[in-house]
Amino acid sequence: MEKFEREGKKFWKRFGENLEQPQSLFFDLVNPEEYRKLLDGRDLQNKKILDIGAGFPTPKEPLLKEHLPLASELQEILENFGAKIIAIDVSREALKSQKTVGRCPVLGNAFQLPFQNESIDGGAIILNLFNASFRGTERREIFITIEECKKILEEVYRVLQRGTFVIISNFGYCIDVIDNLLKISGPEDGEIITPEMIIKLAEEVGFRNIRKISLDMERFELAIKLAKEYYPEALRDRIKTIIKGSGALFMEK
Repeated sequence: MEKFEREGKKFWKRFGENLEQPQSLFFDLVNPEEYRKLLDGRDLQNKKILDIGAGFPTPKEPLLKEHLPLASELQEILENFGAKIIAIDVSREALKSQKTVGRCPVLGNAFQLPFQNESIDGGAIILNLFNASFRGTERREIFITIEECKKILEEVYRVLQRGTFVIISNFGYCIDVIDNLLKISGPEDGEIITPEMIIKLAEEVGFRNIRKISLDMERFELAIKLAKEYYPEALRDRIKTIIKGSGALFMEK
């Protein structure tokens, strides 16, 4: 059986060679002001922040940003607080792009972080990784499992110093149904990982002060609209899109 940790690594390497990036990679349902409030008062000057599964950077150019209205601003916000972003990914092409915007690129995967114990003094961000998926050999969508999420959290906990934080933000899972009858994309109920499930895992790993970050409902509704735009216009009125498992969390070590 195909697994996200094993075959997914091969998929994301190939994906990085394709410069056509789906908009959903940039979806962040948290209002940037919520992130700023969370970080206000923290000394992040020259502190290292891991961006785990960083992918391609959010464009900084205003004209490009207009075409990605739900693009995450968290990386830039952290940099404005003085933090140094270390971008971790299995895709060399994605890391080249991260380097062009001033991030430190590190080739590696979330299941075996290439850092020593307690060597990261700032924190970590995990954006849209805990609801990620890839197309398997039979074109079936393979979703990350709860066991794999726990392995990632254990690795993050291992490399972080005491007093650091983790921000997890999941766009969620798009489930598309045509004519209110036939599901044409999206996970089965048993494959959906909810914020509550991640909280339980984080507590088991040892994280503390775990709390939810509020989502912005206007961004949520826009995400549904944009998700529908992947389909031909003639089909859109027949398709109902539901987003499940969305959520964002803040936690400390």
